[in-house]
Amino acid sequence: MDANGDWISDPTSLTQRDIQKGDWDSDWNVETVSASVMDTIDFNDVFTMFLGLRYDHYDYSNTFTPRGEDDPVDFNNTDSIWNGHVGVVYDVAENGNVYLTWSTSSNINGGESDLGGNCGYGGACGADLYEFRSASPEDTTNWELGTKWNLFDQKLLATVALFQITKDDVMEGEGYETTGSLNSGENRVRGIEASLTGNITEKLSTQFGVAIMESEVLDSYNPDNIGRSLSNFAEDSAFLQLRYQLLDRFAFGGTASYKSEMYAGQPDSAAGWSTTINDYSYTVPSYTVFDVFAEYDVTDNLNARLNVTNVTDKDYYLAAYRSGSFTYMGDARRAVLTLTYQM
Repeated sequence: MDANGDWISDPTSLTQRDIQKGDWDSDWNVETVSASVMDTIDFNDVFTMFLGLRYDHYDYSNTFTPRGEDDPVDFNNTDSIWNGHVGVVYDVAENGNVYLTWSTSSNINGGESDLGGNCGYGGACGADLYEFRSASPEDTTNWELGTKWNLFDQKLLATVALFQITKDDVMEGEGYETTGSLNSGENRVRGIEASLTGNITEKLSTQFGVAIMESEVLDSYNPDNIGRSLSNFAEDSAFLQLRYQLLDRFAFGGTASYKSEMYAGQPDSAAGWSTTINDYSYTVPSYTVFDVFAEYDVTDNLNARLNVTNVTDKDYYLAAYRSGSFTYMGDARRAVLTLTYQM
């Protein structure tokens, strides 16, 4: 998009811009000491449990200049985080099982190194040192129920899973303020995914995956955000790769990647909403991109590989800023030849 919010039909029109490096604005450092323990318990021939526990102790420091300020601010914080996972697997047949897992993860305040005090995008949240230290880490909980099956004499692995990912204590940020909203957000993603990986025939192999998801904001400092979709989140996606071994030394193939439409906004928050049209403000169109590749073993030690990405040279967009002022474009067509020699 250009400065007026219109889609740019000819991206080459931007190539004459004068780009200069900005001033220094952040000196970020974090030191982490971690310990983890894991175990697998076989109760019998068909029932297994696996579990783990992880401890992280971090020492965080960040000196940055907040937006609109002249003087740098020093933020420091030291704390500890516990996370874990547990799961069970039941073998319903020699070639198939059903599993259930639960796991957690955490993200500390100011965890994005290049965003200073812009807490809406992962920078440090808090107007003063006390507030910064009092902010809780963002916590994520994941549930997954699935099944895995080995097909065609264990040549092809099929997986289907239902999942739910809930993120609590999200630091949303209000506008561009350094203070933001500490731990005021909560969001959830539910979905189903399926995949196939392995050999269809002796010469034809595949990697295939598809996901259908639904995102929702469960809590927010702004009540109007509740119930809306997450920004820059494609609820449907698919990937297919086919590889054919034509000769002992030569193989070729291609991939197709699809993502459904998304809505502009900032990370981990509701997509931007327009009261004028009573709908999401800016839509990032869906896209499908095709890549091709070929590889040839010149000798037993020398391999040549050619990759051509986005072979149709399609203009597509990966995400959009919440104001709609600009978007992130996907890569144009590119060809890469790689030679690998092994001694």
